[in-house]
Amino acid sequence: MRAFYTGVNSGINWGLWRLRNQSSYHYSEVNRDSQESFTSIRTYAIRALPEMGSELLLGETYTRGNVFGSLGFSGIQLQTDNRMLPDSQRGYAPVVRGLASTTAKVVIKQNGVSIYQTTVAAGPFIINDLYPTSYEGDLLVEVTEADGKVLTFTVPFSAVPGSLREGHSQYAFSVGEVSYLGSGDYFADATFEYGLSNALTLNSGARLADDYLALSLGTVIGTEWGAFGLTAVHSSSRISNQWSFDDWKYGWRLGLNYSHSFSTGTSLSLAGYHYSTESFLELNDVLGLRKTLENKNLFESETYRQRAEMSLSLNQSLGDLGFVYLNGSKRQYRDGRDDDDQLQLGYSISLGHWNVGLTFSRQYMSQLPISMETNVNPVISMDSFDTSRIKEDLVSLTVSIPLGGRQSSMLNLGASNSSRGLNNYSLGLSGTVLDDKTWTYGVNTSVQQEVSTSESLSLNTQKRFSQATATGSYSIADSYQQLSAGLSGAIVAHSGGITLSQNLSDTFAIVEADGATGARVTNSWGTEIDTRGYAIIPSLTPYRSNRITLDTGNMLSSTELLDTQQQVAPYAGAIVKMKFDTRHGIAALFMTQRVDGGVIPIGAEIIDEDGQVLGMVGQAGMAYVRTSKANGQLNIQWGEQDTQQCHFDYALELKGDILQRIPIICG
Repeated sequence: MRAFYTGVNSGINWGLWRLRNQSSYHYSEVNRDSQESFTSIRTYAIRALPEMGSELLLGETYTRGNVFGSLGFSGIQLQTDNRMLPDSQRGYAPVVRGLASTTAKVVIKQNGVSIYQTTVAAGPFIINDLYPTSYEGDLLVEVTEADGKVLTFTVPFSAVPGSLREGHSQYAFSVGEVSYLGSGDYFADATFEYGLSNALTLNSGARLADDYLALSLGTVIGTEWGAFGLTAVHSSSRISNQWSFDDWKYGWRLGLNYSHSFSTGTSLSLAGYHYSTESFLELNDVLGLRKTLENKNLFESETYRQRAEMSLSLNQSLGDLGFVYLNGSKRQYRDGRDDDDQLQLGYSISLGHWNVGLTFSRQYMSQLPISMETNVNPVISMDSFDTSRIKEDLVSLTVSIPLGGRQSSMLNLGASNSSRGLNNYSLGLSGTVLDDKTWTYGVNTSVQQEVSTSESLSLNTQKRFSQATATGSYSIADSYQQLSAGLSGAIVAHSGGITLSQNLSDTFAIVEADGATGARVTNSWGTEIDTRGYAIIPSLTPYRSNRITLDTGNMLSSTELLDTQQQVAPYAGAIVKMKFDTRHGIAALFMTQRVDGGVIPIGAEIIDEDGQVLGMVGQAGMAYVRTSKANGQLNIQWGEQDTQQCHFDYALELKGDILQRIPIICG
């Protein structure tokens, strides 16, 4: 068997507009039978709206899934972009209000750690720019007056996803054609959330489609006993296209979230969604059932006929003794389908540089296809379906041991046992080859025991170059051999030509440094200035200050960087071009002295015949310059008067990269 796959992400930037396309090509050959396909996955145009703190998208995308089920569609989407907010305004944090009798120092602590400190004037004060540090842990506020008197009070701080700061709001609006099952149906979505106070966030939403309407109303309440999120969603839907009030189905879904952190180091997160009536339907399920009526085919869904869904997350720190966690979920269905249950219990501990993890998991899974017995109402076909659940218990142990003082290599040991009779044992070695961490490797051997014993050996490696990332792997076992190789990267066309790069994020930078071949970008592993003077920094953080630094260690000494560091704060999706000024020529160190034997003062400028400043005189009359001319005349100036200027002739040898030291008399 042979297979080839390539994924292509392409785009064009025009001002704040960005056009993007995601496509893929696949080719496979089995026993001389070949198949190939090209798929355009997604095309869209998007731009930032800074004045609205929002982002506008035209094309193929997905709706948010925080209120209603996420939908793929083609159309228009306008939504809040919280990335535009400063760090101190992102995420949830309460507003702290207090009163100071004098000019006072205010310190805010969470879980015993100081997270904020400021000085306020006498009178009432408001602090609304706390950085979000954790969703749990009440805030202790200490107000120290000028006379040393200290007043303390507590602000409850407990939140669940959906909590907003007081006075903050966010929205999302989508309208278009649903992509699900090629239904061709149109819909409109709108959601709005508003932080009414520290303790109360309100949210609402609506989804409208042909013969479908869903309305939601919810709140997030923060209390000293934890944070509660309550949501109610009502749906009205009609599956059949025959007009009759009897065909309409009306249902409710009620949701509850809970989150709290205890002083014992315990954090608890509980989410439970209950479908109170059988007639509640997501739009995806309505569209799927309509297609089933139309085509008499099978339809599968995790949400259809679902009665309740619950999840639990419990984390407990044991200090030096390690960390324990418990995760579980349960889905309950109607009409005879068994529950889907998952449970995972884990323990991890660090013993010096060793890391040890022990995990137990249990899983029950069942699936129920839905067919049509009539062309009017969807029913569940139980004739050929085994409703018994599949149970699996899995126990696994992992040990990681660093090798070498710099921990560049890691020895990994693992063992697992399944209740379905499968045992697996593995021994692996992974790490980096070079100090710059651009070349990684992995070697792993494993033994699987089921009905028979199977042994395998695998090797893999990855090398990040400035222009691309190369990967390779080889596996061998009792019954097969597998060899694969991959090359990923990007081609960027810009005003200076075409530059190759590693894989790109949506926001990246083009660095121009003429002649600085070999200079490394220190905050982007494996990225160097190419022979044409360009490099691509594959990822920038939008709406944040990004510091870009060039390291001249591997750069040709015939070129000098006049600046090695710049900062940029780009829009999301921006392609930023950053130019670093350079100077080319022969490097020379002139040991200067005046005709009268005096020393030329520090800071005197070295100026060439074209009036360009090449450098300055340093201590003991030493002056480092780089000039493009092998011979000529240079002036030294440290004032406006004739007695504060002198000049000298020079002649340099073309010695490549060697620094030439030349004593001169300036007269």
